[in-house]
Amino acid sequence: MITFDSSLLLGYYQAKTAGLAANATASSTSGVSSSSSSSSTTKTVPSAPWTGVATEPSDLVKAALNGRKFVDEGAAVAAAPTISGDYKKLFAAYQALNTLSAIANRSDEKGVTDSEIKRLQTVFSKGLNEVNSYVQNLSTDGMRLTTGAVMTSDKSTVGVPKSNYTYVTNKIYSGQIDDEVPAFKGAVSFTMNIKKFGVATDVTMDLSEMGATKRTMANVVSFFNDKLAAAGFDTQFAVSRTVGAERTTTVNGQTVKLPATGDDFALQVKGDLTETLTFSAPAPKPAVYITTAAGNPDPDKNTSTDDAVIENTLTKYGPGAGVTPGTKVFSDTLEGTVSTVHKTMTGPDGSLYVLADVDGATSSQTIKGDQDVALLKYDSSGKLLYARTLGASNTATGYNMAISDDGQVAIAGSVAGGLSGATNGPINSDPAGTLTDSFVTLYDAKGDETWTVRRGGMLEDAATAVAFGDDGVVYVGGRAKSDIPGSATGATAGGYDSYLTGFATDISGTPKALFTTHFGSENDDTVAGIVVDGGKVVVASKEGSEAMLRSFDVATSVVTENRTYLNDKEVWVTAPVTYTKAATFTAGATRDLGTLKGGNIAGLTIDNGQLYIGGSTTNGALDVNNKTKAASGGSDGFVARMSLDLTDKSQDTLAYYGGTGDDTVTGMAVSNGQAWLAGSAGKNLAGLPTVGDKDGYVAQIDVATGAATWEQRLTGKDGYATATSIAVDASGSSALDLFGIPRGKMDFTQTDKIVSATSARAGDTFQVRTRARGTLTTIKIAANDTLDTLADKIRKATGYAAKVEFSSVGNNRTLRISPSQTTSTVEILPGKGGTDVLESLGLKPGVVRNTKIDHGQTVSADGKGPIYGFSLDTGLDLTDDVSRKAAVAAMTKALSAVRTAYREMADTANGVKRADATASSGHVDGPVPAYLTNQIANYQAALNRLTGGG
Repeated sequence: MITFDSSLLLGYYQAKTAGLAANATASSTSGVSSSSSSSSTTKTVPSAPWTGVATEPSDLVKAALNGRKFVDEGAAVAAAPTISGDYKKLFAAYQALNTLSAIANRSDEKGVTDSEIKRLQTVFSKGLNEVNSYVQNLSTDGMRLTTGAVMTSDKSTVGVPKSNYTYVTNKIYSGQIDDEVPAFKGAVSFTMNIKKFGVATDVTMDLSEMGATKRTMANVVSFFNDKLAAAGFDTQFAVSRTVGAERTTTVNGQTVKLPATGDDFALQVKGDLTETLTFSAPAPKPAVYITTAAGNPDPDKNTSTDDAVIENTLTKYGPGAGVTPGTKVFSDTLEGTVSTVHKTMTGPDGSLYVLADVDGATSSQTIKGDQDVALLKYDSSGKLLYARTLGASNTATGYNMAISDDGQVAIAGSVAGGLSGATNGPINSDPAGTLTDSFVTLYDAKGDETWTVRRGGMLEDAATAVAFGDDGVVYVGGRAKSDIPGSATGATAGGYDSYLTGFATDISGTPKALFTTHFGSENDDTVAGIVVDGGKVVVASKEGSEAMLRSFDVATSVVTENRTYLNDKEVWVTAPVTYTKAATFTAGATRDLGTLKGGNIAGLTIDNGQLYIGGSTTNGALDVNNKTKAASGGSDGFVARMSLDLTDKSQDTLAYYGGTGDDTVTGMAVSNGQAWLAGSAGKNLAGLPTVGDKDGYVAQIDVATGAATWEQRLTGKDGYATATSIAVDASGSSALDLFGIPRGKMDFTQTDKIVSATSARAGDTFQVRTRARGTLTTIKIAANDTLDTLADKIRKATGYAAKVEFSSVGNNRTLRISPSQTTSTVEILPGKGGTDVLESLGLKPGVVRNTKIDHGQTVSADGKGPIYGFSLDTGLDLTDDVSRKAAVAAMTKALSAVRTAYREMADTANGVKRADATASSGHVDGPVPAYLTNQIANYQAALNRLTGGG
């Protein structure tokens, strides 16, 4: 017996009779007048393209890859000659969306190669752009289309934080409310410095003054509050209580209720707008902050799959001794979107900064591309104070950072694709390309971006080190495959060469390069660290396999000149400006420490006037005198101390650290002559037993003696852990840790700048208009924009057709855009040229309009016909499995919107009232629409031929 798919013949006969059915429909409705919300100027209802013989998805994909247009009204007419008016436009959109759906589905199939995915992604992006352009410029008779959503209001899902004058510590104790808290026993005290109306007063909280009073949470809080009230301050403490969870178990098949777990208790500090709080404690000791990456790197034992789930953790330790672990103050898992931590550093205010790469939204800040850079600031108790993302439109990596004495932060790395608002070099890479450029961003002490420079050569380059110098100069070092513009020396032969650039702002505050120089070997080179001592700049670099130190003497020219400019009140003013106008450099001494033999340089710093360099190597004979600890074999860590002039070897000291296996170093920190190393532990490291399958470690090294004064192995998820960075605060561990209170100033305020609180960058845009095919007005984000100034821009750009309000979601302020009048309509569209900011602001593209009830149906209140939205996300892509599935779902939803539009247009053309259509949706009685009768007749005719019927 020969079998076949009857649906193919059914589709064939349906398509053959579609034209006749459409004509019959037109005749049956010729006496019905068109309503004001008609979706077409003709009553002829053509058969929908999805009811005929469908083109194979593979053929759609092939045609798209071969360059066929996605949107082609002519092709739509050729497929259905009877269509015209809005049907023609709707069907043209359907064909384009159907092709995009076929591409998305193909990308989600098994066995598709990476090269094919890239081709599919390219053509998919092209198709999305075609559909967007077509719909945005579409002229229709009745119905209206948008590639976005149809809304009564556009509510932002990303907000700007409000100032919050309440601080809640981490959990201090679990138990009962009247229990004595173990952490509060003994001689425990701290000092609050409270500044009010310019007068600073110290209030000491010494629990020994409580005498025989039981040190419960409530009693301690009362003691604090009595002291504050007696001193005349409004700041108060309170107890934060989280009720313990109920527990049950099963005994002989019966559920038995167990006592609840103990309640969790923390402290609340209720600050006051007029009072500035600074906390300190007696006899502080060093605190060590470590980030670790944990997780089995290959769970399925198949190297061709990417199935590792890595968990990044931030841990604070108090001082340890010998093999006795340091006191673990806290250990918090970082947000899951943190993929790699490159650097941690402590600031002058006692806070901790973490520089990381992120592959998704971080602390509610969305990212625009595949990967972005995030600067995360924590207080000494582990509370996240803020997150700042770079805002790259494609991908960016943050390699290094520096912190100045006054709290400024500079981060450096590489970026590919667009980066709005940056000061660009003369020959940067194409924003639409994949070659990387170097970038450096400067943040002020409040965390607001001061400036960003993007600078590159003809080929790939990256900034890998950064340091602050005198006179406002920021030094940046890195690697480049070609000459950096303005370099006094050309790149040497070979792969990557090292470079050093000095940046400072000009009279207008715009950053500029003062000088650039290249150096290196004929092999791949890169800068690993920079330190500055007055006019001397010392650079550590790995040149081929050699560990090299180079010094440069820099002389700056600082001038004061008058500048005439338009101030924020739009008034021209002239004022003197002091700035670094120029700088010259002279190459100084160099020192070759020898080959690292596959090792690395993990850190370079100055401590007590001496230079420290650390890393790992398999070379047990580095060219540094006075070895206080010999190498152990395999790959070992090392710390070397030497003179800053690089020539005097009399101060040399070198200590190796390791076991008989291979130990690596990923981070180094130095404080008061003590060095801390962190990394991945090999076998028999310091005789400590293995904790997991692959351990990390932290070790404190007395460089003068070579002794390890504190050692600890680290483990994590799945028994795999590697320490990825380390920072030490010489005064970071104290009695404040017992109370969960951070050291230094407790800052309750938050920046209100959009570019700081979101991933938006100055120069990012979106568009608005108030009628179909109307003139688009571009709204551009400025560096100092707040939600209030942005709201004013939206109101003005729409001629006040938009009502912009604010709402509170948690501790954030958000925007809400709605029509200002009953008949107002506002369309919100993405920005062009890689500058779209809608996702960063948490706003949806689409049409915002009011609605009314017409014959029991919700319709647009402006009376201009229905609006159908495809709800297409501008960021759809096919780069990974999750994205591909999202694209498939999005295309399905968009095609459904087209079918809905067709059905409602057909109902209107056939005189079926919306209320009737809605009311009959759940019933089998009532009149059948003529177009549906004809479709049923088509199906019956096909079945008759298949079964031999009449």
